[in-house]
Amino acid sequence: MKKRALVCGAGIGGLSAGLALARIGWDVTVFERDEELRTAGAGLNLWPNGVRVLKELGLGPHYAAISASLRTYRTFSSTGEVVAIDDVSDWPERYGAALSGVYRRDLSRMLADALGAGRLQLGRRVVAVAQDGDTVSCRFADGGSAEGDLLIGADGIHSAVRAALFGPQALSADGLVRWRGLFDLADVEVDPHAAVEVWGAGGHFGYMAIGGGRAYWFAAADGITTEPDDARAFFSRWERSSVPAIIAATDPSTIIRNEIRDLVTPLPRWSRGRITLLGDAAHPMLPGMAQGASQALEDVRILKAALAEHEDLAAALDAYERARIPWVGNVVRGSRPLFDFDGQHERVASNCNPILGRYDSIAERRSA
Repeated sequence: MKKRALVCGAGIGGLSAGLALARIGWDVTVFERDEELRTAGAGLNLWPNGVRVLKELGLGPHYAAISASLRTYRTFSSTGEVVAIDDVSDWPERYGAALSGVYRRDLSRMLADALGAGRLQLGRRVVAVAQDGDTVSCRFADGGSAEGDLLIGADGIHSAVRAALFGPQALSADGLVRWRGLFDLADVEVDPHAAVEVWGAGGHFGYMAIGGGRAYWFAAADGITTEPDDARAFFSRWERSSVPAIIAATDPSTIIRNEIRDLVTPLPRWSRGRITLLGDAAHPMLPGMAQGASQALEDVRILKAALAEHEDLAAALDAYERARIPWVGNVVRGSRPLFDFDGQHERVASNCNPILGRYDSIAERRSA
């Protein structure tokens, strides 16, 4: 008889977890609280470590068709000076995949299509989880329930599964906000094959292509936390850079605001009995290193390998935690300093790309 997995949450981590376990013979159902696939966000920067997982799941050609591969990483000051131009065109050979940008909705749809409609149930909000001996179950707001051998909480930063396992967890309260928007490459004279970071006193702005002739930008600045007009006005003052032209080309209706937070105290364990966590449910992080989605995918890779190797579920979840918790903790900690805008502005003034410098240690773990 097939083992049955219940996955709570149909974000990138949950969908890919469902697909990964189905690939190794599990009977999987992914439950999503919303009536539609979660597509919060605009674009997404997926680094080689994340893309490699998609390739291992057999989705390499599909991902290539919906994404944009990037060849250079350019860093500028807010006054237009070139800080660094880093050639990343050899990353497919060095790291097994290109640096890439993708529209989040396209990525979610690709994963859902690969998973199959029969394994995905929308409008199923988890309100309780329980386990008894060899069975784990979840109960939904609509009164229904499901039972299985394993339950995976992939239900995001405000995870109901995490709260059921470990109680309420305090989230950081720095008041940090990231702004995002979409624009058409044809409307702005920018390099469609470059990821670009622009650093200025008190703020940070980046942009990249995401496939289909589109691009997205992301930005944050001290004190710019509530109104889109304030964000547009702040970054439009960086007149000697490409930023004002990108802001002008952005449809205001595409601009979104996200509070960004991580856990005050990281979880020492992710599992209890037959229930475990992955992605933002386990380790929410600031987007400083653009590793949120890629680290969720790495969770999936290690969990899949552990379940394939260990017949005993407790041994598998223990192996998963031992491999992931120490490593992802480094990434969470490394993502926070990039929101010290003045400190990073000083590093940029010294011709240093803050993000690429931190990525080296992640990328080199391609076989870990």
